[in-house]
Amino acid sequence: MSAPRRLLSLTMVASVALAACAAAATPSPAPTAAAPTAAATKTTDGTLPAPDLVKVKMGTPIGEASQFAVILADQLGIYKKYGLDVTITKFNAGGDSTASVLSGANDVTGNGGSDWVLTSQLTDTPGLAISVYKRQVFDGLWCQKDVKSAADLKGKQVAISTLGTTAHASVILALKGLKMQESDVTVVQVGNNAARITAMKSGAVACAPVSMDQSKTMTDLGLNLLIDLSKDKTLSYPAMGIATLKSFAQKYPNTTLILAAALLEAQTILINDLKTSATEWAKFAQIDAAKAEDAIKLIQSQVNPSMMWVDEDFAFTQQTFAKISPSVMMADIHAAGDHSFLQKLVDIGFYKKIGAPTSL
Repeated sequence: MSAPRRLLSLTMVASVALAACAAAATPSPAPTAAAPTAAATKTTDGTLPAPDLVKVKMGTPIGEASQFAVILADQLGIYKKYGLDVTITKFNAGGDSTASVLSGANDVTGNGGSDWVLTSQLTDTPGLAISVYKRQVFDGLWCQKDVKSAADLKGKQVAISTLGTTAHASVILALKGLKMQESDVTVVQVGNNAARITAMKSGAVACAPVSMDQSKTMTDLGLNLLIDLSKDKTLSYPAMGIATLKSFAQKYPNTTLILAAALLEAQTILINDLKTSATEWAKFAQIDAAKAEDAIKLIQSQVNPSMMWVDEDFAFTQQTFAKISPSVMMADIHAAGDHSFLQKLVDIGFYKKIGAPTSL
């Protein structure tokens, strides 16, 4: 479901401050006593508890290989292996997926944007990040062949998914790198990678942020890379592995723990088992084996192997989304996520069991 193409002229505000990447090697403890806590267990061999809710409804955007772990866990039967019956609804944009959780249509979201766990802190239904599948932006700003410089870009339309998302952050960062003002372009909400590529192919927009794992596709289409954001390792803009409402995590701590474990296991396979991951991606994306293998190779260094994060990772998200909703600056970045579920997986030996790293 593509987001409506409505033009939004963005007003330039102060330069976005890049979030400092904290050097902490392990996730911080849960920020408050009120935060949900993973169920207690004495195991140290990686055995997971029985789920306290078996049937789970999950929403997820899925338009690129870096988001594949959520689907891979389903295709490989990992959710079922740990006692869960997960029904997955696929969306074109992260905002649609998180909206489905807020509306009650789904219990959890995979691959959701980090903006909603911040903005929701100011509401009666706060969200909670349980794991982070990607900590950085890996897009490039791709443009029509006649857009080869900042001067060429000025006054043009740039496609994103929805406001406040990673794609929006990518545009802001690209403009900063090109020494341009946000008011120099008009942002159009279009949808995921595929929708943005289609919009460029049709000539509806001049440029769009597209994941760098699509580089060959973009050049084959005759599109031009204006700036490669994947080379900027200083930007932290987390994307959720698993996120849910705080009330869900409190009510079903075992199920929340198992979802985090299943996604971590799938992420570990995605990073370390090229053959399996490429075979499954080829099935899902309906592409040939060679293209699937190339796509997986490109994203293996992009995704977050531990799925851990530091709270300061949310700072750039907060400042980006403040352009649309200034009140988000009142949200506590330490309340937006709960590290205790991943820490529990370390404590019970699950990380060791599947060979996942326990540091960032």
